[in-house]
Amino acid sequence: MTTILYVHGFNSAGGGAKAVAITKQFPKYKVLSPTFNYKDFKSVLKQLNSLFLMNKIDLVVGTSLGGFFALYAAAKHNVKCVAINPVTDPSATLTPILGEQRNYMTKERYIVTAADIKPYEDFAKGEFLTIQPTNENFCFLLSEDDELLGDHHYLEQKYPQCHNFRYFTGFGHRFNTHKPIFQAIEELLSDRR
Repeated sequence: MTTILYVHGFNSAGGGAKAVAITKQFPKYKVLSPTFNYKDFKSVLKQLNSLFLMNKIDLVVGTSLGGFFALYAAAKHNVKCVAINPVTDPSATLTPILGEQRNYMTKERYIVTAADIKPYEDFAKGEFLTIQPTNENFCFLLSEDDELLGDHHYLEQKYPQCHNFRYFTGFGHRFNTHKPIFQAIEELLSDRR
């Protein structure tokens, strides 16, 4: 059975709107949508590796910080990936929000410290730099009006071997529409483009 792993964004949780929509759109596919504890970087990597060991995952979809992990996991495990407004410099994205946070799905409150962000910074400057997205395996869905991450066009220079960048206006950082996600999944899984 074809398996899709959905990796949610920061301050979200598994079983969110995108994961539910993907599950409904593709009832013949198995969709995994676990909750990740982004405060603990090492636990996220460990959980991702366990998911790949225990499942034959064919495609990873990730949003925002989940896009960061989706890009890495897809490259490491040689599977396909849809990255939606992905973070590629997590320390720059997380540093401005140091302090108390609230998960908008679980309502959990917690504190993000500089020590929590340091492993992200080290990883982004190390192993994450080795990923090389290609047209065959990767699709980037990017908002022109991303109020959190800004302009995504730098990704074309960062990943010159990939040309599958799709830009949209009106979706914001949360990319609150599903049709382009469904289309990208269908194309990558059917290898047509």
